Amino acid sequence: MNKNWLEDIEKAIQQLDLPIEPSSLYEPFRYTMGMRGKRIRPYLTLLACGIAKGHHAKAIHAALAIEILHNFTLVHDDIMDEAETRRGIACVHKKWDSNVAILSGDVMYVYAFQQLMHYGKNKNIDYAAYYALMDVFIRATIKVCDGQALDMELMQRKKVQVDQYIEMIEGKTGALISAALGLGVIIGGRLELLTNMQELGMLMGVAFQMQDDLLDVTAEPENFGKKKAGDILEGKKTYLWIRTYEQCNTNEQILMDLAYTGTKAQLNDEYVASVIELMHKYRVIDEISDLINNKYEQIYDIIREFEHSDYRNELHRLVDYLMSRNK
Repeated sequence: MNKNWLEDIEKAIQQLDLPIEPSSLYEPFRYTMGMRGKRIRPYLTLLACGIAKGHHAKAIHAALAIEILHNFTLVHDDIMDEAETRRGIACVHKKWDSNVAILSGDVMYVYAFQQLMHYGKNKNIDYAAYYALMDVFIRATIKVCDGQALDMELMQRKKVQVDQYIEMIEGKTGALISAALGLGVIIGGRLELLTNMQELGMLMGVAFQMQDDLLDVTAEPENFGKKKAGDILEGKKTYLWIRTYEQCNTNEQILMDLAYTGTKAQLNDEYVASVIELMHKYRVIDEISDLINNKYEQIYDIIREFEHSDYRNELHRLVDYLMSRNK
């Protein structure tokens, strides 16, 4: 990833004009934005603008909007998941409390939209493009909420279908990546690229999340940065879980159900190993690996349709990086 662009993104985040008071509202905002994630979503917005023949710097406000919105979702997700840490440090609701986290997340949500107003009030783009910009952002925001709600619902269902899982990750992960790319081409002035770019983003989001689910059971904890098989212990309905459960016999399903009914003593390393063994037995590990590879093939096919440029080459390299990641 281009270090100068990443520095531009960080500089823009640091220069956000946030009030000092009330400190309980804005200090958690600064704290969250300072956690230093990979910044992939805002980076994609800059790239897409370049692919659309615009100068990437024009898209910095849209890049900020997508990154603020992404971090807003993390603050609220952490409350719902009762998470302790995020990116190695205390979650906002743990460092302060849930009320502070909810309200701080709310103001982040508003500031995300405020960033997009830059393109309307300064007439940097025409009305049709501004409408498309807001439409893409609003639809993505709704879809993220849909995905989070579906994720919570699926946790309560004993049987989940693969298409329900796909719908959930399209919302939770795909929607913002799709929007990040969509905003970039709109600002770059190429509305005709919007459909392809959003499809590309959705494919990237689904592939990225499936890869995350696979790494959860295959990667070494020191590489992945998370506890091995955390999804299994939490009873998350991932593709791996759903497809394995579908093929298990009654006794094997009872074993898997311990994720919801078992005691802490039962949910040990031996239990995790048994579930992963079932995933191998029914070749679900191979199945999801093939599916991920297929998604990346579709991603590369779309990238090849764009005009040749340094921006397109950088997007290709970024996808290469995402495809080969082990964390």
